[in-house]
Amino acid sequence: MLRKFSFFAFTTALLWSCGDQKIDTTKAREEMESREIKVVSDAQIIEQAMKLGGEVAEKFQVSETEEGFEVAFGTDSTYQSSFYLFDEANELSGKELQLFQAYNYNRKNGIASEPNVQKLEEGKTLLYTKPMSFKDSTIGMWSIKFSRKQIVLSID
Repeated sequence: MLRKFSFFAFTTALLWSCGDQKIDTTKAREEMESREIKVVSDAQIIEQAMKLGGEVAEKFQVSETEEGFEVAFGTDSTYQSSFYLFDEANELSGKELQLFQAYNYNRKNGIASEPNVQKLEEGKTLLYTKPMSFKDSTIGMWSIKFSRKQIVLSID
């Protein structure tokens, strides 16, 4: 009797679990894809850093006041941004200082400057720099630091 009851209960549970319900697996699939290991080259990382740096720098604005220049740039916790004016003292060092001096040299000699990406901290941080312009003249340098992880995760 117990055997028949167990068989009946097992069969009923099996049939019940095999219903025609459809399960939405898109979120689970997206989660699995986001956890996949990405293999990206240094060139792809530099290219993505240039793209993201350009997008962020587009949001920055410079205006002129009686005291000098007023700079407006957003604060975002995913990157570290700052600016340096040529006519003001700053505490730059390392590659940032070298790039600042190069932009200043180009400004003084009428040479066009382009945005730049450099690796810092053995490649763990990427430094995006861009000349800061106001009314067709270069007045300083934008500096944006991204973590390598952030750049890699943003690559599709």
